[in-house]
Amino acid sequence: MSGFLRALQAGSRAEAPRARVQEQDLRQWGLTGLRLRSYQLEGVNWLAQCFHCQNGCILGDEMGLGKTCQTIALFIYLAGRLNDEGPFLIICPLSILSNWKEEMERFAPGLSCVTYAGDKEERAHLQQDLRQELRFHVLLTTYEICLKDASFLKSFPWSVLVVDEAHRLKNQSSLLHKTLSEVNSALYQLWP
Repeated sequence: MSGFLRALQAGSRAEAPRARVQEQDLRQWGLTGLRLRSYQLEGVNWLAQCFHCQNGCILGDEMGLGKTCQTIALFIYLAGRLNDEGPFLIICPLSILSNWKEEMERFAPGLSCVTYAGDKEERAHLQQDLRQELRFHVLLTTYEICLKDASFLKSFPWSVLVVDEAHRLKNQSSLLHKTLSEVNSALYQLWP
């Protein structure tokens, strides 16, 4: 191994302490109604490590293995351990928006979750409410609304950006890819 690669590896290990998230800590910080499997807890630790190192990541688990649960547990960790209460932005297809909302309410009832959807008038009202009362932890929206209201969404300093079904970002010249690359976030988390 070259000296450059050894120095790079040693430097990355020294920069961020290894995150060790335990399930009992997550419960203490507000995780409810969920028992994480060992691979899910390992995934949460990996996500936390990516956050500490300010690395984007792709959580590529198979469908049904708990990517949503791992992401919610990451939010609980950030709020409980680091006092980082977001805001966290989740962009997903309309067909699973309600599922995200239900899972947030069931597993992280202490984190306020706002669904940013509806017609133009409803979203304008939501924008006004969100600008006046910045006390929300998680904002859920769709790809289409993200494109329509990009300037509003770019106005927040997102702690984490989650893109569910990120295969839609494969084309780097697409409007969605360009829009999301301009969103200010400490951690980008993509799901295939």
